[in-house]
Amino acid sequence: MKISMSVMIILTTLFCVIPFISFMIIGKNNSKKREKLFKDAIKGESLTPNIKEQWNHNFIGLDKSQNIIIFLKLINQEVTIFKIDLKQLISCQINRKTREFKTDKKMETELQSLDLELTTISNGEPIILNFYNIEEGFSEDLELKRAEKWQSLIQEVKQKAITYKKTA
Repeated sequence: MKISMSVMIILTTLFCVIPFISFMIIGKNNSKKREKLFKDAIKGESLTPNIKEQWNHNFIGLDKSQNIIIFLKLINQEVTIFKIDLKQLISCQINRKTREFKTDKKMETELQSLDLELTTISNGEPIILNFYNIEEGFSEDLELKRAEKWQSLIQEVKQKAITYKKTA
């Protein structure tokens, strides 16, 4: 009786633990593959970002030596690359789209999409860096704070470049 009960406890524990461990291993392998894709794309562009950030299927980095922002987005195992020369940058602003809905007698606001819009001298169309889109299936992961951080960082680097240009 004791042996059969012990076997049942061990089997039940294994049925609970094995799926959890396998999901962790699969997730870790997927994130390593994404990281390798991003590193290869950055090497292909001959950049070395001093400041960088990676989340979900996105990567953004700043190469201070070349004054270039690189934004990578992974869509269906294909890396889309945006490379922006900060010397050509006119403006940088955050575009948010939200939706309001009512739940249990109070209004809630849900973020639909969040973009960083960069306008350059050479291009009439603004460059849209999509930080979040509800249709991609990811939960919101502090993208607004991330976009605000990168907006202020871009403006700071741009301002330093202007100040340096005036003193030179």
